[in-house]
Amino acid sequence: MRITDKLYAYIWRNMQANNCNSFVVRTSKTTCVIDPGHRAFLPQFLRSMREDGIGPEEVKLVILTHGHPDHMEGGLEFRKMGAHLAIHRQEEEYLKEIGPYFARMLGVEMPELAFDVYLEEGELLVGEERFQVLHTPGHSPGSICLHWEDPGVLFSGDLVFAQGVGRTDFPGGDGELLKESIRKCRLLGCRMLMPGHGEPISSPSEVERNFEIIERMYFDYL
Repeated sequence: MRITDKLYAYIWRNMQANNCNSFVVRTSKTTCVIDPGHRAFLPQFLRSMREDGIGPEEVKLVILTHGHPDHMEGGLEFRKMGAHLAIHRQEEEYLKEIGPYFARMLGVEMPELAFDVYLEEGELLVGEERFQVLHTPGHSPGSICLHWEDPGVLFSGDLVFAQGVGRTDFPGGDGELLKESIRKCRLLGCRMLMPGHGEPISSPSEVERNFEIIERMYFDYL
């Protein structure tokens, strides 16, 4: 689904199966995928991309907001097709340490890890577009959010959703860190929220209202 000239959103609405939302940023110089989802659902994602006129061979960079299987597995498949795969270095360390145990807990096999780009807090250029990488631990130690400065889009991964927050009961979760990360992202004054699960929020006032609701409803329990 096309959101703007350069942004496409593929929202996962199947309540019978767990998967994440995926996003494509398509610039004049490159095409980037954010969180391509589970391997099992990659054919569906690729089909949706093709319906929007985007071929998988265009994808040069895949960014993972974190390393849980429902966000990461498809990225490893894109890497086999020639894309560079990006993750925060602390998340790679977390995956190497806790990944096999976590995979068994979820009933899946731990994939062989291979990354090309290590994300750090600060500026990231995707083609001619300027992003800010924000290290936002809490859901996992190396979780990141991406702030696309113009048009003011926050790709929040599993930090925040529409009236919801990421789980902290998985290995590596930390409620206090999640709250700090949420406060950090709220200060950005984003105009649109593209979360890892659930529906996007597409107006500045609703994004701010969502942060207010989250602090009121969840912060005493994290």
